[in-house]
Amino acid sequence: MVEFFSATLAPLIVILLFMAIVYAISSRTLGHEVAQRRLLRTALLLALGFLFSLGFHSLGKFPSLAKYGLISFNFLFAAFVALWLLSWNWRKTKAGALLLNAGRLSVNKIIFWFGALEVLLTILFTWSAINQISTGLESNTNLVQVISQLVFYWSLAIYFLCVGLSSLELRENGICYMFSVVKWEKLASYKWNEVKPNIVTIRFKSSRLPLFRRFWSLPISLAYRDTVNRILAEHLMMAHVN
Repeated sequence: MVEFFSATLAPLIVILLFMAIVYAISSRTLGHEVAQRRLLRTALLLALGFLFSLGFHSLGKFPSLAKYGLISFNFLFAAFVALWLLSWNWRKTKAGALLLNAGRLSVNKIIFWFGALEVLLTILFTWSAINQISTGLESNTNLVQVISQLVFYWSLAIYFLCVGLSSLELRENGICYMFSVVKWEKLASYKWNEVKPNIVTIRFKSSRLPLFRRFWSLPISLAYRDTVNRILAEHLMMAHVN
């Protein structure tokens, strides 16, 4: 157990530092209330990830089960990311004709730089893995295990980069944001921030998935504010009529 916590201490410090930076930037661009909600959600996801890791570690009495379970998870995660990204053009086409491309938001830019950092760390890990393979793997490590870790880290880095480069699009049948499509029928309300007039909070109807956010707080360029407001007003009225 001591080894487990020592192994997770370094990445935990990096994650906490990243969360602090993101909170500071979000607080300045989106306001303290929105930044606090995002911080709480991120902390919940990290807690679930920590419990997941702890669950794998608890399988120490069954090393083969833990090892191959982690290998399976790494490849399944990579497959999910690949399908999620490769299916985007098809899913975006299903969202209908483009009404407005609001460009990349500040949140996407933060994610992009985090993805760039992830790429650098993954390159270092790849170099270490190549040296490890060339000099001989340890007795408790096999080639498939090392490859699965590389696949996981590269998939995570590519996902962050792609999300960071994505933009907010308002389309005929819904909103496209971060490789997700939310249909207009899910729109419940929207409100512009009085202090920061470029921030719009869009609320959606309840979802069956507890981790799905029922609202988005988005920093819209003032050049697009009137157009965004008009599109949201029209579809909000249609959603209430239906």
